[in-house]
Amino acid sequence: MTFDSKLASELFDAAIDESRWVSLLDRVATNCGARSGAVVSVNMAGDNKFQGVWGSSLFTPEVSHAYNTKFSNYESDGIPVIRDSDRFAILTEHDLWPNEPNLRDRPDFVGLRDMMGIDHRIVARINEDRSWFNTFTLQFAIGKPQATEAQRQTFAAYLPFMSQAVKLANIFKQLKSQFHAVLKVLDRYAVPVFVVDQQGHVVIANDSAEVIISQQNGVQRDQQGRIRLSDSDAQTRLLGAIRGACASAIGDSNQTESIFNAQRLTRDDPFCIEVSPLRDTDMELAGSFFSGALVKIYDPAYHPVIRIEAFGTVYGLTPTEMSIAELLVHGAKTDEIAEIRGTSPATVSTQIKTILHKTGSQTRTDLVRRALSAHLPIITDT
Repeated sequence: MTFDSKLASELFDAAIDESRWVSLLDRVATNCGARSGAVVSVNMAGDNKFQGVWGSSLFTPEVSHAYNTKFSNYESDGIPVIRDSDRFAILTEHDLWPNEPNLRDRPDFVGLRDMMGIDHRIVARINEDRSWFNTFTLQFAIGKPQATEAQRQTFAAYLPFMSQAVKLANIFKQLKSQFHAVLKVLDRYAVPVFVVDQQGHVVIANDSAEVIISQQNGVQRDQQGRIRLSDSDAQTRLLGAIRGACASAIGDSNQTESIFNAQRLTRDDPFCIEVSPLRDTDMELAGSFFSGALVKIYDPAYHPVIRIEAFGTVYGLTPTEMSIAELLVHGAKTDEIAEIRGTSPATVSTQIKTILHKTGSQTRTDLVRRALSAHLPIITDT
């Protein structure tokens, strides 16, 4: 059981082409000494209840239907345990149901043994925040012992790659389902996005990215066709993040995601930059395989599609906090919010701190990033 970095990088292929999940999950499971694997992704804050469920070859449509019909209700008590666990913490079924002494006699365990030859499982939460419920599970064959430390370590090494692949898949699945393409229709994704190659040259800049560039407030395209940030420290981080992401896309690094702020030329709130690996096995770009990086820029001053209601509900915001969060993500300053709400700036500052704490956000910019990640901002024609 040795982590395969090349296999880990191939998980990004499934982000664009979900038909690849089956074989990739088979290979990851085998590499970890397991019989099968499965990924579940559910948007807890979206108004369309988006979800993705991908399994290895043992999860045939017949097996999935039978399990969902007869046994899925037994999972309900374990879901809050997973949801409240640390990200990437590895849990066994005994962690999920510690008070059930005859767990393996439960109908769902009997059903899994009968249908798939599975006896026990390990699972980890791979989502960044509570707006999503994303898990990666490995199932072990009947007669196999509980996962060894070596198996758990190998499983753990795949989790950051799986997390980022699923995060991208959630965006790309919607684009492909609605527009039958991904990279060619990034204009439909209402977050500024750049696709860059290993040298940092911009291959694609969507419409929202072009808007950010046109504002000339900290982001530009240089004469060599590369993204250039006016914040020199952030520019250094960006170049390193692109190199790391591109290396991860070909299995030469484990840098699956970089998130950092970049100051703009004015005193407005900073941009939030997010860089991740990207592989185009569908060959939408120039008709050939492409590996590089996806650079997203979250800007509190520019977000044509953003919704806060369901996002706020997931995090337990009060009606007052929801109203303030709505103003925050649409660029209002503390003094402006105080004037609108007829209260003092000091009171608003305290309420903002509470909102940031509840949502796990570090800054207002981070709140925008999380809100946009919660509600996938896909622009349709309707």
